Amino acid sequence: MTRHFTVLTAGVVAVGAQSFLLAPLLPDLTASLVATPSEIGRALAAYGVGVVLVALLLGPRLDRIPRATALTAGAVVLAVSSAISALAPNWEVLAAAQVLAGAAAGVVLPATYAFAAELAAPGEQARATGRVLTGWSVALVAGVPVSTLLADLVGWRGVLGALAVLAAAQVVLYRTLPASAVPSTPRPRIAAALRIPGVARLLLGTLAFMSAFYAVFGFAGAEIRLLHGGGAAGAGLLALAYGIGFGLGAATDRYAGRIGLAPVLAALAGVYLVLAATVGVLAVLLGAAVVWGLVNHVALTLLVSRLSAAAPDARGAVLALNSAATYGGAAVAGLLAGPLYEAAGLGWVAVAGAVVVAVAVPVTRSRAAQPVSIGA
Repeated sequence: MTRHFTVLTAGVVAVGAQSFLLAPLLPDLTASLVATPSEIGRALAAYGVGVVLVALLLGPRLDRIPRATALTAGAVVLAVSSAISALAPNWEVLAAAQVLAGAAAGVVLPATYAFAAELAAPGEQARATGRVLTGWSVALVAGVPVSTLLADLVGWRGVLGALAVLAAAQVVLYRTLPASAVPSTPRPRIAAALRIPGVARLLLGTLAFMSAFYAVFGFAGAEIRLLHGGGAAGAGLLALAYGIGFGLGAATDRYAGRIGLAPVLAALAGVYLVLAATVGVLAVLLGAAVVWGLVNHVALTLLVSRLSAAAPDARGAVLALNSAATYGGAAVAGLLAGPLYEAAGLGWVAVAGAVVVAVAVPVTRSRAAQPVSIGA
């Protein structure tokens, strides 16, 4: 069983490394592809478009496909998209490849979270969810800093090529997972999943949470390089600090059932204000990023585990909607944060993130999703 969770976590690492890598390499991409930060921001947003399209078109079908089969197919697409990204001659091709990468993530992530919940012992679903979510921490602590260091040595194209190899290796690992039962209940529709009590509110929380995260994280690396220098490796320090905090947040997983989501989001809004105030002092900014990662781990675990528990026989569909909300937030951030960053800098982007998260607090204070049967 431990081996299965390790494979699932490794898949999150592969998706996370691909998802986060482009942000700290933004200056390299703009120079190499002769593009503006806003254009690269649109390429980042294209990733979210791919996730949303897959969630809406394939989300209802994920519960009718064996989890290992869905994961394997997603890893194949991720490998192909990384290879295309590595060869992109301009930002438009990069954006198209990111749509494909987003489509892969739109399959891999909900299938991973659903599989983790199904493999968990009764009453341990939240802890199992937190366990696979540590893959994001590994991607940030190890994958992104190492990748940015390699980018200084072999360029961003070489790094994306290496990620294609990593995704291909994940295809082999997924083939070692056990076969999962396909539910016999009718395939749930998107509208039916949205009507599950509390799901819509949690999805709005995810949308706000992720819009703020991608808006700030997407341009933080560029701001560090602008103000403090250090090349791509210097920008990777923020990812490292955030990843350390995200990993530390795993210590709270056993208490997930007793933590309120609204207070955590309120605390997160405060963290964004601190980030806004410390942009000019690198050491303090990195310390704030550790706290940022910790609070984000808690919030993400609560959101995913509560959505996963909402309807066991429609888990894939609900978590696909979560992926749509997640990368819908990334798309919104990519489209709107770029112009704000160019006009006012990272500090005001972080303030905007605080406002967005704060708006979600009263929404998520309402009753969370309760388990129901779609087939009932």
